[in-house]
Amino acid sequence: MHDHTHHQEELTRETAKQMLREHGLRATRQREDVYMALASTKSHKCADELFEAVRENQPGMSLATVYNTLEALAASGLCRRIPSATGASRYDADVSEHAHLVTEDGKVIDVPMDLSDQLHSAIEPELLKQIEQRLGVKIDGLSIELRGSDPRN
Repeated sequence: MHDHTHHQEELTRETAKQMLREHGLRATRQREDVYMALASTKSHKCADELFEAVRENQPGMSLATVYNTLEALAASGLCRRIPSATGASRYDADVSEHAHLVTEDGKVIDVPMDLSDQLHSAIEPELLKQIEQRLGVKIDGLSIELRGSDPRN
């Protein structure tokens, strides 16, 4: 089963420090603040939104620092960057294998875990092996993004 506990409960600074260190990052106050802001929400915020959230407690923090921190978090595996066709990338502290639904207005919604699991398991490992062989790559992960609109429109 997937571990979502760190995503739901309020993340303490101590836990944030530990998570950063476990992922090979130096635990700075700015990194802790950005990670805590990201992990405390399920709404897949973009850098600008996280900047606004963090600036209340850290008025000295720059937008560039937030961007750099998010890139470092994503590179270390502490969060996932979700590229967007409609604008800024969004970030998710839940790095478990789960699918996303992107709405027309660019909102990113988690597909419920039971359905995400079904989607992921519908992709045959043999198919992934063939893709690896044909393209000469090693597939490290699978990211499923669905696009949807409100059927009432």
